[in-house]
Amino acid sequence: MDQAVVGVGNPVMCDDGLAKRAIEALAESDVEADTYFAGTTAFLALEAMNGADRAIVIDALDVPDAEPGSIHTFYIKGGGDDSPAREVLMHDFSFSDAIEMGECAYSIPDEIVLLGIVPEQVEAGVSLSDTVTDQIPALVERVTEELKRSVTKTQS
Repeated sequence: MDQAVVGVGNPVMCDDGLAKRAIEALAESDVEADTYFAGTTAFLALEAMNGADRAIVIDALDVPDAEPGSIHTFYIKGGGDDSPAREVLMHDFSFSDAIEMGECAYSIPDEIVLLGIVPEQVEAGVSLSDTVTDQIPALVERVTEELKRSVTKTQS
């Protein structure tokens, strides 16, 4: 199964850049997936996952009433778990709009999973908050588990 992990966000807006840090950590590990950082452009994210069977998107997530630093998983397309689909804003487009428009130009994965951390601060700056920094290893582990879950599911 061909899998892609795509980070999105703005690395000069403090915690909105957490995906860049997570993608860097994943690229240094032995995950069996292509890793990309797409910045804030929805169509670069689609390009990065083009042709993959499954994609995991990493982002800073605005989850109402959730604590900063908490990690959340949402199934945007496919997946079948009971978490609700979530609208993701990619700064230039909503992700679901980009997927809908991109389906004519890209081979969109059958399954797209969103994994992310609730940010503590989103303001001009290049440093992540301590709260989010402390959660990057746990986020990377969740991405790794999600990648393995998919492989195990397809082998069954």
